[in-house]
Amino acid sequence: MKMLRFALGVTRMDKIRNYYIRGTTHVPWFGDKAREARLRCFGHIRRSDEGYVGRRMLDMDLPGRRKRGRPKRRFMEAVKGDMQVVGVTEEDTEDRAYWRRVIRCGDP
Repeated sequence: MKMLRFALGVTRMDKIRNYYIRGTTHVPWFGDKAREARLRCFGHIRRSDEGYVGRRMLDMDLPGRRKRGRPKRRFMEAVKGDMQVVGVTEEDTEDRAYWRRVIRCGDP
């Protein structure tokens, strides 16, 4: 946001909301781009061979217990949340054209 404000010549003192600055510059939210990257990586791994190390690691459950305290967010938890937001399932990764069209956040 700091870079966008500088490019437009707008300061924080002008009290212009980030929403309007993003609309002016046509820059999407960072969270949308991060979601797209996670889902793109997940689709790539799901379409790979059964023997691929990354694919085996997605389905692997580690033995033992996790540490005390707040659990760290795992990759698959983030991906499942992203798939709920977009409205797709793991089986949709097999159709590459559909998967790419659905996960895109509208950036040209």
